[in-house]
Amino acid sequence: MENKDYVSFNANIWNNINECLVDKSTAISHEEFTAAKNGALNVTLAGVKLVPQEWFPKLSGANVLGLASGGGQQCPVFAAHGARVTVMDISEHQLANEKYVAQREGYDIRIVKADMSKPLPFADASFDMIFHPISNCYIEDILPLWKECARVIRPDGVLMMAFVKEEFFLFDPDFQKEDFLITRHSLPFHPLRDLTPEQIQAKKENGMPLAFSHTLTEQLGGLMKAGFVLTDIFEDCDGGGLFDKYMNSYVAVRAVRKDGENG
Repeated sequence: MENKDYVSFNANIWNNINECLVDKSTAISHEEFTAAKNGALNVTLAGVKLVPQEWFPKLSGANVLGLASGGGQQCPVFAAHGARVTVMDISEHQLANEKYVAQREGYDIRIVKADMSKPLPFADASFDMIFHPISNCYIEDILPLWKECARVIRPDGVLMMAFVKEEFFLFDPDFQKEDFLITRHSLPFHPLRDLTPEQIQAKKENGMPLAFSHTLTEQLGGLMKAGFVLTDIFEDCDGGGLFDKYMNSYVAVRAVRKDGENG
C-alpha cells in the first residue's frame, strides 16, 4: 500500500462500521438532545470523561467547527446550545449520522466531506471554536493540520483536541494476552512501514483503521508553534481496555489561538 492510499483505507473502515467502532458512531438520542436544549453540556473529547464546562466559550451564536467529528455525538449538542455548527469528516457514514440528527431535531448544520491531511476548505478566521476529538492518529503528518487550525480559527478562539499517547503504539492488540501487554513495535509507529501486508489485510478484515503514533513534540509542540497557548489538559481512558490497567491511553487538551500570531 502506498502512503497516499491509507486515507481511503481509513475512510472505508469508517464507512463500514463494525462493533469495534460502533461507540464512536452512535448518534445521540432525542432525549439527550432535549437535555442539551435545556442546558446540559455533556460531551466527551477523548475517552469516557466529560469535557469540563469551563473549557467552553459562549456557544450561542458562535461559529463552531467539529473537525473529524462526525457521528452525531458532539455537534448536535453544540447546535442545541445555539452554535452555528460546521462538521467536517472523511466518512460519509459519520456525516450521514449528523444529517440524520439535524433532520430529526430540526436544526441547521453545515456538512463538509474533506480530508484533514489536506488544507481545510474554510476561509481564514472562520471559527470561534474547533472541537477535534481523537482522530489525528489516522493521518501521517499532523503539523500541517495545526497550522490550518490556526488559520481558520479567530484570534482568542478555543481549540479542543485529544490524542492517543505515543506509548500506546508500543503494543499491538493482536499480541495482547489475557492480563498483560507484549511490546511489539518501536516508536514512532508507522503502520505502512511497521506492518506486513498480511497484517494490514487483517486490519481491513477486522474493521480496524490504520493509526500512526505522534510525539508530544508534534502534538503539543506543534500546537504552540502554530500559534496556540495551552490552557488546560487532562488524561483519559477507554473505560475497560487492557491498556487502562497500566496507564491512561488518551490526553485531552484545551488551547487558545494567540492574537496577532501567524503560526
